[in-house]
Amino acid sequence: MIGAAGELARTFNIVPWEEGEAEAAAARALADWIGSRGGTEPAEVREAIAQVRRFFEAHGESRFEMIGDSDARPISNRVGWRKGHGDERVWLVLPEVWRSEICAGLDPVATARILATHKMLMPTNDGKKFQRVERTPASLQPIRVYVITPAIFEGGSDA
Repeated sequence: MIGAAGELARTFNIVPWEEGEAEAAAARALADWIGSRGGTEPAEVREAIAQVRRFFEAHGESRFEMIGDSDARPISNRVGWRKGHGDERVWLVLPEVWRSEICAGLDPVATARILATHKMLMPTNDGKKFQRVERTPASLQPIRVYVITPAIFEGGSDA
């Protein structure tokens, strides 16, 4: 509409612009606005990803016990475990910590769904549930955890 109004103003010689200049300026302004807000996704999606990313940037190593490292130091205030290296690394998050800390102020199920859509959370094999059953050193039986992938550190929410 802004571009059309500018072109109409040009037609009536209200502004000294060339044909198509108003539409091009409006398109450029829209692209700049989308870029400054971080993409075309809803703000809630971007904020959910950003909040989880901030948690892992701050605590990705310090609050997650490394599985299979007998020399690892004890983890105080543990939120889960990590295993693998590089692109194979995943973080196993305890459900209560997911709800109370990582997703504080957010809907934890909606956040899990958003992350799964962006391949930042590994759902069950059928893709219908967001908690997977995994073995951890803390339990003799496998337990339900949220599995976060290294994609949590990649790009923005539109990636």
